[in-house]
Amino acid sequence: MYAAKHSDKVIGVVSQAGVLDFESHPSITRRAAELLGGMPSEVPERYALASPARLVPVGKPVVCVHGDLDEDVPVEQSLGFPGAEVVVVEGAGHMDVITPGNVAWERCHDAVVRLARPCY
Repeated sequence: MYAAKHSDKVIGVVSQAGVLDFESHPSITRRAAELLGGMPSEVPERYALASPARLVPVGKPVVCVHGDLDEDVPVEQSLGFPGAEVVVVEGAGHMDVITPGNVAWERCHDAVVRLARPCY
C-alpha cells in the first residue's frame, strides 16, 4: 500500500490476507507495536506512515483477497478497507493466498493479471 500511495510506478495493489489497519484489533496492534517500536500513542508518526488504513485514499486500484477461515488476520481487515474490491475465498486460511495451486492463490493471480492488463 505504501508503494502504491507514494510511487507513480505502482499501478495497483493485491493484498494477500493483509494487515490493513494496525490499530483495529488488540493482537494486531500489539504486533505492530513490536514492528514500529511502540504503541500508536507513543509513535503516532510511524503509524501514520505504515498503517495502510492511514494511507487512504491510496489513489490506485486495491484488491483484497482474504480467506474466510484466516485465523491470523481477521477477514474484517479486508472487508473494512475503504475503496477496495474484496474477494473472500470460502474455506481458505491465512497461508492459502501465497500457496500456488489452490483457489485463494488463483484469485490473487487473477487480480494481479487484471490490474496489470492495461500496461500491456
